[in-house]
Amino acid sequence: MIPLTPEHREAVRRHAAEAYPFECCGIVLGKAAADDILFRCTNIQDKLHQKDPRTFTRDARTAFYIDPKELMGILKQAREQEMAVKVFYHSHPDHEAYFSEEDERMALFDGEPLYPGAGYLVVSVYDRKIKDEAFFSWDPGVRKFERQND
Repeated sequence: MIPLTPEHREAVRRHAAEAYPFECCGIVLGKAAADDILFRCTNIQDKLHQKDPRTFTRDARTAFYIDPKELMGILKQAREQEMAVKVFYHSHPDHEAYFSEEDERMALFDGEPLYPGAGYLVVSVYDRKIKDEAFFSWDPGVRKFERQND
């Protein structure tokens, strides 16, 4: 089950459609669903790619990178308000809703989740229309992110 309110799910879909043909990204903090806060984050992947295409081989059409200053501000707010990161989301323009190797690489450190308890929502968008969405969470038994049924 995707742990988002219908309003936040719709906000994620809208963000994905508006960002098309580029990937969108964002974070949802919360305790209880009624108190959740959704942050639309800035995808700086194009800036990184333009600055250093050897290191950042993909652009914002196929990758995302949350602005570190933004991320730090969101995490600071989470600490101050005693909230947890509930969901990271991003879109896959012109691709299916799956958890890619790159998604998994970014979500792990030394084989463990960077944000234990956080889930990952991937939204598939074609021509500004949402085709599908999939929610993934860490399964410690198989040590990978598994798609959850909605």
